[in-house]
This record gives sequence, structure tokens and C-alpha cells, in this order.
Amino acid sequence: MELTGTTDAKTCMNFANHSYWNLDGAPTYDGHQLKIAAYHYLPVDPDVCPTGEIATVDDTEMDFRTASVLSAGVPPLDTNFCLSDERMPLREVMTLTGRSGVHMALSTTEPGLQIYDGRDAELSGRENYAALAVAAQGWPAAPAHAGFPSINVSPDKPYLQTTQWRFATEKSA
Repeated sequence: MELTGTTDAKTCMNFANHSYWNLDGAPTYDGHQLKIAAYHYLPVDPDVCPTGEIATVDDTEMDFRTASVLSAGVPPLDTNFCLSDERMPLREVMTLTGRSGVHMALSTTEPGLQIYDGRDAELSGRENYAALAVAAQGWPAAPAHAGFPSINVSPDKPYLQTTQWRFATEKSA
């Protein structure tokens, strides 16, 4: 997927594809394994807005550098994982594997990856935690936090995001 945007004046631009994933077709994503190439994440306040802190994943429930088995809502996720300080060349940043062995690898140019556990999602009659939302993006609330990577674009610096999903079965992954 390639997202582009242009402007006639300097402005902020941060698009995200908010697709939901359940690789088993089960009622919830319980038992899926998640791996994210991120050493930091953005803690949020009670309104789920980034506080401005860039926290290490070391010794936290947000450490998915090695594949971790998920349970619905544990840990609670509506979290931006910090992949880099700027857009990068396309690189693999996340894998999700269902109990069925279906494997998804996500590659992106973006510096952030938002993972949402679906606790309040309304997905066509499915229950809460039916699927994980996975959104490659710039870091949320970037204009409010000087230490976050810029999401500014200008006429001479347009917006360009590339995100790629690859699927395999565990036998071929």
C-alpha cells in the first residue's frame, strides 16, 4: 500500500490504515503471537493520549522484541511502538502468527506502529477483542511533543508512506 499526500503550504500529515487482523477466524485473537521490532513505546494518559514520554520496552509488558503469545486484553493495547526517529526505507517491523499457523509480516517506512486490542471495536457483530488493529504511522500527537519525529509536509517535501503485508503458513514462513 502506498499513501501519498501533497500540500500547497507547510502542514501536518499522518495517515494510518486501521485494519483489523485475526488470522484464525476465531472469536478472539487469543493465542496469536506478536513480535515488534521496537525498543520504545509511548505511554498514554487516561484519555489514551501520549504523555510525551518515550519509554523503553525493557522489563515491561510492552516488550514484543521476541514473539509473545497474546491473551485478549492482556496487556491492554492502544499503544504506539517507536520503530525509529524518522521515516526509513521499507523494512520488516512486525510479525503476527495465529494458532492456525497463518503468519503475517508487516514492513513499513513509518517510524511508528499503533497496536489496538479491539476492546471497544464494533466489528460487524463480533465480540470485543475479536481482532488486533495494526496501523503503521508517524507517532501520534507529534505536534504536541517536541521530542517526537516530525509529521510536517510541505510543497517540496510531500507525504509518502509504504506499508506491505506478506502472508504465509507456518510451514513456509
